Amino acid sequence: MLVRSIGIGAVLFSFPLLSFAQTSEPETPRYYVGVSAFTNFSQRLSRSIDPSTVPPLQLTLGYQLNPRWAVQLGASYSTSPGSYSVIPRDANGNVIAGFYSNKYRNTSLALTALGRYTLTRDLNKRFQVDAIGGFSLDYETYKGRGYNYDPIQEASISFNRNSKIYHKALSIGPSFRYRLFSGLEAIGEGTVNMDLRSPRVVTPSGAIGLRYRFGSR
Repeated sequence: MLVRSIGIGAVLFSFPLLSFAQTSEPETPRYYVGVSAFTNFSQRLSRSIDPSTVPPLQLTLGYQLNPRWAVQLGASYSTSPGSYSVIPRDANGNVIAGFYSNKYRNTSLALTALGRYTLTRDLNKRFQVDAIGGFSLDYETYKGRGYNYDPIQEASISFNRNSKIYHKALSIGPSFRYRLFSGLEAIGEGTVNMDLRSPRVVTPSGAIGLRYRFGSR
């Protein structure tokens, strides 16, 4: 059902390509760069409260093919370290020899490659609506070192764990832009992302920030 919904959404986004009449198109800058607060299933702003945590910020680089079409690349990185320790006790509350501890770090890198098409009929307006679509890749790592208590040996056993996970997805959604003044825009965009290995898994992502356009054609 979710896959069908995404397909319907893609069809709806394609309608403006066929229905919009030609309008006077202003000269547009060739490149743009941006920085945004970013969130998705693996990079959440709610995890960034700890001062030692790097919040998820997305950097974007785009190229304007013509006044309506553009392509862009985005990258976002975040890391969240942590630690805990527990002293085991028996049923009577007495301390048992040995302890649990873990010092860990989660990292996440999100990469996107998207096409962008401007849906707004009048390209001279300050407020513009775009349709965006393409591919996204999420790369997550976990590293943890510590001790687990073994009740049989009655001792703490050291461990060192590492894991890596890749998520590849098709992404589609809307984008909104408002020109603050020449070259600088406030932007907000969101996508739904369909996992290529598990099409039934669909997750959202979003970004809010600023974008600067330069290099007139």
